[in-house]
Amino acid sequence: MNITRRASLIALTVTALAVPLLPGLALAEQEPGGRAVAPTDLAQTPPAGPGTLSIGGQRASVKDYPFMIGGLREGGPRPQGQTCTGSVIAPRKILSAAHCADAAGAKSFLYGLDDLNAGGGFRTKVLEYKKHPKYVNFDQGYDVAVVTVADDIPVPGGAYAKVATSADTGLHAPGKTGLGLGYGKKDHNDNTRNVELHKFELPIVEGSNCNGVGAGFREATMICSGYPDGRITILQGDSGGPLTVDGKVVGVASWSRSDFRWYSVYGRLNNDMGDWVKLQLEGGEEPPPGDIKLALSPDSGSARPGGFLQTKVTVTGGGQTTLTATGAPAGTSVFFSPATVSSGGTSTAFVWTGFNTPAGSYPLKITGTSNGKTGSAEFVLTVTR
Repeated sequence: MNITRRASLIALTVTALAVPLLPGLALAEQEPGGRAVAPTDLAQTPPAGPGTLSIGGQRASVKDYPFMIGGLREGGPRPQGQTCTGSVIAPRKILSAAHCADAAGAKSFLYGLDDLNAGGGFRTKVLEYKKHPKYVNFDQGYDVAVVTVADDIPVPGGAYAKVATSADTGLHAPGKTGLGLGYGKKDHNDNTRNVELHKFELPIVEGSNCNGVGAGFREATMICSGYPDGRITILQGDSGGPLTVDGKVVGVASWSRSDFRWYSVYGRLNNDMGDWVKLQLEGGEEPPPGDIKLALSPDSGSARPGGFLQTKVTVTGGGQTTLTATGAPAGTSVFFSPATVSSGGTSTAFVWTGFNTPAGSYPLKITGTSNGKTGSAEFVLTVTR
């Protein structure tokens, strides 16, 4: 059964205004007038009018998606205070969006219901909302969090969501189709007050489609999906909900344009973001002795042909680590200063683009090697004309 939803560029939690009502939730202006917003319950409802489109969602059941869970907050304007969506990834761990932590009010999660208005279900309080350490704001990337709750969530047979990591290359490739899930709004004004679980298919498209809004699209940490007119899209309350491809959660619902008649942007997980989620489940932040972890700051950048840019590489673990780079387009060179770094040290990677390098985005793989161990991180080079 198709249920209508409307589109708007807001982080997918349910918010009241398309302005920075959440601490740290800055909304960047788009030329000629769009704004990026997170789809929480705080996002402003765009004016309805003739020609508005539906998202094409369908009812879904927790029996088919036993890892799905609804995020609530005291004082939220939606039924039951529904504000975000999450995926259960361990008995007391939930995957969601980092920006979901920013709305005011005590937070909890409600499990086991296809409709949060049905009564019953299993409710548990939030003990900790751990954001990715590189998260600043939803439109800056790294919009992912692991939530710890007070009680074991009764997921039948331990059928927790499987989270993609950097080992799952290609899951976010344009041409793939992702399945989105969420408890969010089904119409712009929330007239139906619907908090049913819904599912919707979104095509993954080239990241360039999601540029021009807010701080812009970041290939290294985001997935661009959906349609330019928002005929199928995420809405307020869907924030943190999963985008699954081939049975794995490859993204968490992050933001859209403030009218929601646009694409849906998800935080990408088949990279160091997913690796970080995995570390939270394993109970550690640092790599095991002898293993190598690389961190890049920034992890993306743009330059014209014949130009250059740089990024700082921080190495953790291993001994003396030698740095190399692969994936650069023809005519583009990468070198490191210094080329060998000890654990805890840093190097600067300089990227020089060739004069004939075609415009486009190029993922560069930076690898550290020490005593037979390796670690890597991705830097996305965008060449502009």
